[in-house]
Amino acid sequence: MNKIFKNIDKLLETDLAKNSIKVIDNSGYTIGKIEPVAIESCMTPGTFRITPVSIKNENESIIFNNGRDKLKILVKDFEDGTVIVQTDEFIPQTTKAKSQCTSCTNCGRCSW
Repeated sequence: MNKIFKNIDKLLETDLAKNSIKVIDNSGYTIGKIEPVAIESCMTPGTFRITPVSIKNENESIIFNNGRDKLKILVKDFEDGTVIVQTDEFIPQTTKAKSQCTSCTNCGRCSW
């Protein structure tokens, strides 16, 4: 379910464990998107460890961080409506493992 935020306090209180963040300008152009990091277990395919997006309000900026990427917007742009922050449901996707597994368990994800 998409949720659009217009209040900084509501945004900072949001639990982002299963949501991605999309920042768009007032004309609808996507400025950036940041998602939780999902790492699939090589021992039990289909089981994910998810690192959620965190939100920090530092100085005059709002910083979204997922441990790998950062997305930064200005508080004044958010408050005056120049940028819009919305959440989308995050669904982890299964991908082929290739070189991510350290020891082979014959799970079949890498086509061996």
